[in-house]
Amino acid sequence: MSTKRTHQNEEGSPISLNSYETFPLKKPQGGEDIEIAVKNGVIRIAAKQSNNAEDITLAFACRADIFKFHHPGNLDITIEAITDTTYMVESISKIESDTSDAIIDWIIQLHIVRHETNLEKRLMKFFRLMTTKLGKRTSEGLLLEHTLPHARIAEIVGSTRSTVSRTISTLRKTQQIYIDELKEQIILPVD
Repeated sequence: MSTKRTHQNEEGSPISLNSYETFPLKKPQGGEDIEIAVKNGVIRIAAKQSNNAEDITLAFACRADIFKFHHPGNLDITIEAITDTTYMVESISKIESDTSDAIIDWIIQLHIVRHETNLEKRLMKFFRLMTTKLGKRTSEGLLLEHTLPHARIAEIVGSTRSTVSRTISTLRKTQQIYIDELKEQIILPVD
């Protein structure tokens, strides 16, 4: 779903999106790095080549993150709100920027998830990654306060939507994960 509202994307001004709305990220001038500060909510950072219709998930960020990265020049970057979100985007000079790149860090973690041979293990690694980076610890376990559509999870873990749906059902039946459909939350029990 693409946002039809006009956003004033002036440097440092807040951008608000409703759940699953998207907004294109402008390429910085002069090879500057980008810093995204999520004020509230969770965003998905996606990329696509201009001739390819499918986008791919690069990373996620939440309200606790100051997300710095170098814009990959040959890709179009899109921000998708997973929950109602407000964030700010700034270009920063490479002199101000440290050498870390949040997108590269996420790509490495997602690459590790995708290389698990068994889909159940892949999904558990993915849910553990998401709850560790974007969730919080509760008395019931690790809580992720939002869910993703099964088609999006399938894109991330390298499977099909139907296979992901069946496997998530199996994980629920074996009580490896709990999903509260009404609250759209996932809980991973802690051993």
